[in-house]
Amino acid sequence: MGRLRMALMLLVTFILGISFGYGLTLFAQSSEGGEEKLSFSQMTDVLIQTLNTIKKYYVVEVKPTKLLENAAKGMVRLSLDAHSDLLTPEETKRLMESTEGSYEGVGMTIGERNGFVVVIAPFEGTPAWRAGLKPGDRIIRINDTSVIGWNVDQVSKHLRGPRGTKVKVTVYRPAINDTLTFVITRDRIVLKAVPFYGMFNKKVGYVKLNSFQEDAADKIYEALEKLKREGAKAVVLDLRGNPGGLLRQAFLIGGFFLGEGKLVVYTEGRIPDSKERFYSEGDMVFPEEVPVIVLIDGGSASASEIVAGALQDWDRALIVGDTSFGKGTVQRIFRLPYDYTLRLTIARYHTPSGRSIHKGKLGDIEKDTNTYFTKILKRPIKGGGGIAPDVYVKPHVLPRLVQKAEAKGVISNWATKYTSRHRKPKRPEDINLTEADLQDFKRDLRKAGVEFSDCRFDEAKEDFKRLLLMEIAYQYFGERGRYRILLRYDPVFKKALEILGKAKRTEDLFKIKR
Repeated sequence: MGRLRMALMLLVTFILGISFGYGLTLFAQSSEGGEEKLSFSQMTDVLIQTLNTIKKYYVVEVKPTKLLENAAKGMVRLSLDAHSDLLTPEETKRLMESTEGSYEGVGMTIGERNGFVVVIAPFEGTPAWRAGLKPGDRIIRINDTSVIGWNVDQVSKHLRGPRGTKVKVTVYRPAINDTLTFVITRDRIVLKAVPFYGMFNKKVGYVKLNSFQEDAADKIYEALEKLKREGAKAVVLDLRGNPGGLLRQAFLIGGFFLGEGKLVVYTEGRIPDSKERFYSEGDMVFPEEVPVIVLIDGGSASASEIVAGALQDWDRALIVGDTSFGKGTVQRIFRLPYDYTLRLTIARYHTPSGRSIHKGKLGDIEKDTNTYFTKILKRPIKGGGGIAPDVYVKPHVLPRLVQKAEAKGVISNWATKYTSRHRKPKRPEDINLTEADLQDFKRDLRKAGVEFSDCRFDEAKEDFKRLLLMEIAYQYFGERGRYRILLRYDPVFKKALEILGKAKRTEDLFKIKR
């Protein structure tokens, strides 16, 4: 009994000591809501008695070490926030792998929101993206096992696996108030920082940034320099679906638009070394007068929000799209004995104007609802979590029939049939689908077991046509082809082009009536 008590006290003391840097003291006994708070020593007694009772009476034998591990995990997960966690040696290994830019799995970033593990963003071109998973999907089952109540690392562990193996993922999609099931074939996921860039309307340079990985700034710089040589007079930086990554890449990329030495973000926490200020690095690629628009959505998180927030606060760019995810906390990794790791939230991110990026409550701190002002033009901007766009474009929700077709894989299968029967055109823009093609797709959709009326199909026909053209273009031309079709129909990008058609200089972006 004495040895067990000593082991438990050492475990709790060590974890709390590493986490917060404070020695443990007894909690003062006080009365609140009619219930007396126990001291640390008394709560240790409760834990020991719980452990001993489980060992003696539980229906099957359990290992005390596993119970202690879960007790430590519960202390972090249940008492702190969704981004703090105690990681086992196996989970620590996966965490290290996730920063290397390649792994085997389905290819998406997940996070915790409102007690559910949700899709933050599927990486473009990956199995998860091709299957049709969307930001905001709540993962509720994996291979017929309920994952409700699981944390992010547990779900991630079951999604990953060897290339070529299959995993069945069931999600609840709030946008359509329905569940969808996807059978996904895992693959080697190699993250490409910049999958596409190009010129539009002979004036606008477009760059898509997928993640802030190690080579992100280099790839963005190459793209911007190429667009400048091709005569770009305005720039669209697309951060939609970008879940973030390495913080320094955000400072470098911010420098391409702000120049060196501008405040990009600052952090505030409880301990002195959590209070830091970070500045843009490097030289501007495009002069300050060149108009810039940044596209964001609910899948833009962390470093994406830092860049978008900084460019917005410095009145350097107009933000267009939907409110970002709101992942605005700083985690520090603490190495523990025996290859365990503590991932602990130690601070919050703030934009240069002072807005907190974090969405929702954090401990006793409520979400930020104050009004702030931009640094140059003193435009009013609201806090509240995430980055709110200057120009909101309502997200287009695909009809339920289209989403079911995606989940069944009918769109990609029919596109493969099409490309096997037709000669490759010279350009993606030359691909055309006839009414006969759409009716053939309609028959394949029914053969796949999807039930629908002719009326429902007609309502979804334009969305089907767009997605089929994108998939055909991808199979013929790769990412370049898919983007050429995607952006032709994309309402957010079309809005950006409309604004830039009226703006000759940066200052014009904030004067145009919309």
